[in-house]
Amino acid sequence: MKKTILNSLTVVTLFFASAANAQVGVGLPAGDIHPSAELEVKSTTKGFLPPRMTKAERDAIVAPVAGLLIYQTDGDVMNPAGLYFYDGAAWTNGLGATGAVGSAGGTGAAGKDGNVEFQNFKVSTTGDTLYLTNGNYVVIPGISLLNPPTSGFGPALVDIDENSYKTVYIGKQLWMAENLKVSKYSDGTTIPNITDNTLWQNNTTGAWSYYNNEVDNNAKYGKLYNWFAVSKTTNGNKNVCPTGWHVPTDAEWTVLTDYLGGASVAGGKMKEVGTTSWQSPNTESTNTSLFSALPGGQRNIPGNYSNIGTTGNWWSSSESSNNENAWNHNLFNNRINVTINAYYKENGFSVRCLKD
Repeated sequence: MKKTILNSLTVVTLFFASAANAQVGVGLPAGDIHPSAELEVKSTTKGFLPPRMTKAERDAIVAPVAGLLIYQTDGDVMNPAGLYFYDGAAWTNGLGATGAVGSAGGTGAAGKDGNVEFQNFKVSTTGDTLYLTNGNYVVIPGISLLNPPTSGFGPALVDIDENSYKTVYIGKQLWMAENLKVSKYSDGTTIPNITDNTLWQNNTTGAWSYYNNEVDNNAKYGKLYNWFAVSKTTNGNKNVCPTGWHVPTDAEWTVLTDYLGGASVAGGKMKEVGTTSWQSPNTESTNTSLFSALPGGQRNIPGNYSNIGTTGNWWSSSESSNNENAWNHNLFNNRINVTINAYYKENGFSVRCLKD
């Protein structure tokens, strides 16, 4: 009896010793196992089932080794149920987003989705928004949209001509961070491009032009529009901005400058930094708001162009009291402030749109 037991143990021991030094195939002959694989499974009707556990059980694993694989059966917005592997520093889900993102008010480091490497981020104190270090933010559906950020870049915006624009959160407003380039109203109606000075001077309907009638200025500075293109009261109730956006009123411009500390200092926080676009000295430009204002110049009533590099002018949708003029907000290369002036509607100025 004792001899039989010993012989059985010997056979089992030899089997496991042999298996430990050989490739293992499930569902395929040993000769078909890939040379690089210690274990290969082949099936067209069944799958591989890794260990299944809750997030709490996953986090309780002592000193997990890099490459350890589990399936998490529960989860939340930050750590959804799914396949996770340990990358040597944190548990990472199957999409490549880091599972351990930090607590509300804390910081973390996001992972990769195969194409994009996300930046380090900060979790808001309410736990509903992730702010990335590059100025963007991560929308958590059903949560973040109720509490949008008050700074940083927003989602990209595309107009009817398929021009794409950066957007930026400033306080409770979401602004375009570039000048408008569109040549059509949002309903598809063409806005005339008037190059002739006499026609421009005598025109009282919506129109636009490139600075100096040079198309190369469009990509950087956008187009110059007369006020008749901007105002729904003069253009047949049409919208020059993309659907869901509008030309800001004078009061909405004031909300912006007030949030940035008042018109006396807001200009520096709105202007692009340096002297690549703005002529020297570009006084106290910091662009901390990310508004990225550029000196696109203007076209006056006789049709002449001036002040590119030194002045940025943006229409509001608000008329002045005499109804011949409309309010305009200006930035200068040698000032820190924002000025507000009433100009004749026939002038051509830049446009920034505001989210409804």
